[in-house]
Amino acid sequence: MTFNFSLISDDLRAGTLEIAKAYGIKQGNDVAISTFYSDSLIVDVLPNQIKIGCSKKHEFFRGLLKAFKGKSCSEKSKFLHLTYMNDCSRCAVPTVDTVKRLVRTLAVCGYDRIQLYTEDVYKIENRPMFGYLRGAYSQAELNEIDDYAKNFGIELVPCIQTLGHLDNIFRWQEFRNVNDHENILLCDSEETYALIEDMFSQLERSFSSRLVHIGMDEARKLGLGSYLDKHGYQDRTDVFLRHLNRVAQIAKKHGFTCQMWSDMFFRLAYGGDYYKSKTGNIDVDAIVPDNVQLVYWDYYHTNKEHYDKMIGLHKNISQDICFAGGAWKWVGFAPINHFTLLTAEVALDSCIKQGVNDVMLTSWGDNGGEASHFSTLPGIVYYAERCYDGNFKENFEMISGCSYDDFMLLDLANVIDEKSPRGYKTNFCKIFLYSDVLLGLHDDCAKTQTEKVFKASLRKLKDALPRAGVYKPLFQTQIDLLEVLSLKYDIGNKIRKAYLDGDKQTLIVLCTTLDEIEQKLKIFHKTFSKQWYLENKPFGMEIHDGRLGWTIQRVVCAKDRIEQYLNGEIDCLQELEEERVLTHDLSGIEYFEPLWSAIATPNKV
Repeated sequence: MTFNFSLISDDLRAGTLEIAKAYGIKQGNDVAISTFYSDSLIVDVLPNQIKIGCSKKHEFFRGLLKAFKGKSCSEKSKFLHLTYMNDCSRCAVPTVDTVKRLVRTLAVCGYDRIQLYTEDVYKIENRPMFGYLRGAYSQAELNEIDDYAKNFGIELVPCIQTLGHLDNIFRWQEFRNVNDHENILLCDSEETYALIEDMFSQLERSFSSRLVHIGMDEARKLGLGSYLDKHGYQDRTDVFLRHLNRVAQIAKKHGFTCQMWSDMFFRLAYGGDYYKSKTGNIDVDAIVPDNVQLVYWDYYHTNKEHYDKMIGLHKNISQDICFAGGAWKWVGFAPINHFTLLTAEVALDSCIKQGVNDVMLTSWGDNGGEASHFSTLPGIVYYAERCYDGNFKENFEMISGCSYDDFMLLDLANVIDEKSPRGYKTNFCKIFLYSDVLLGLHDDCAKTQTEKVFKASLRKLKDALPRAGVYKPLFQTQIDLLEVLSLKYDIGNKIRKAYLDGDKQTLIVLCTTLDEIEQKLKIFHKTFSKQWYLENKPFGMEIHDGRLGWTIQRVVCAKDRIEQYLNGEIDCLQELEEERVLTHDLSGIEYFEPLWSAIATPNKV
């Protein structure tokens, strides 16, 4: 079937052609598509024509995909704004083409905003060390993405940091004079505000949006570093509010209104506690600047009452709030989409009930950005279907070209027990990959049934691979990861038991297994590298080359050490003789360790 776009306005045509190309739609005269004004999204499928009614440009593209699939609908958005935030600051900086692909996906879902979270990965004129060798976006790149997003009625919103989370700039001498403590900017310093002024001047040139997310989260040690040395101890709430007001003034000067994460208000008022805050302890009089919207972020809770309480506390401070949930891809190489959906269901129930009409889905990449930018697709689609009251699984398949059940298999590298409930948060995909085979820091996480579970997961993923379409690289990465994990997850326990039992014949066999693990690690590295370079700029891949290289070399060294023992070159393997301490409570089948360094070694690296 072909489609005639001649009745579509010029303002919609560029985006229409892009969506048509992405979904293999041919132009012709079989079906004419036309538009009309409507206060809700309407797709009316008639003989030889399809009419799309909408009041906002971005909604047209949600309707367009339905038109291509011949599906009528009548939908009204529950939210004024639906935003997707993509982390670009944890090594994985998506290429311009990757961001464009993401924009197209958001367009057919019905999103109207995208934020690129860029701590220092945007170039600032006359600040060459800002984002140096980090894959920072140039002004030309951001202008290109901005123009592209406009084709779909999607607003590209800058998402930066103006207080904390600026670890990377402080390694350079140029920025050390504006460092308070760890990753926090020095408040009440004119040099700090000169830097922030340069940030906003750059944003003004790089984005057409005049909304900016200014960060301001998790600066727990604000005022306790060089600020303390310069000024002595000051009321930290006052320091924070002075800084916030100064940033808001700079933003206003450049024509911006702001969003900011809300946790610092709660942490300072309640001694560091965000989610367990009590009512009545915040002085709500004029503490939020008039051009700042609070963003309540919460990725963790699975009961609606919690969200009801927190939204109420936020509304005590400001009626203008945005809710931000989390698409769980920051746990390692595999996502936890099941937990994303579990938290999203109750969080969005609360938002809808309490009239929160500005909703955001965040997708972080902590500790290296290992998981694909597209691994969060179930969460992306789910938020959209809750916004429009659509059929989630049916529309997921229409949008992705992949079945929901198949796509959710990408979670399986984190599932170690066949009785594990879906929707628990853990990252065994990373723990078993990086756990050292001799030191055994995480050997007590291994379960006897896990090999069976991993092999069953492998079969499911291999079966789904031919059906994965454009997402085949994601599936192949998970297949090759599970090939490693199914051998490596328990090898440390097996080696230690054989050694303590004096079973040298088993140690000989396990040396052969270590050879196989080494080869499978190399295959995984190659597959993951391919996925990385398909999506990201090259900067940051050196982290994964180093970590996987470390892991491979430790496997090689373990085999060498065991063979030296077997050959009588050394008397013992001291690493295996030290008594092990059980450090992980897996009674609830949950365990989460996000840092590679904490998984790989008990020593500081």
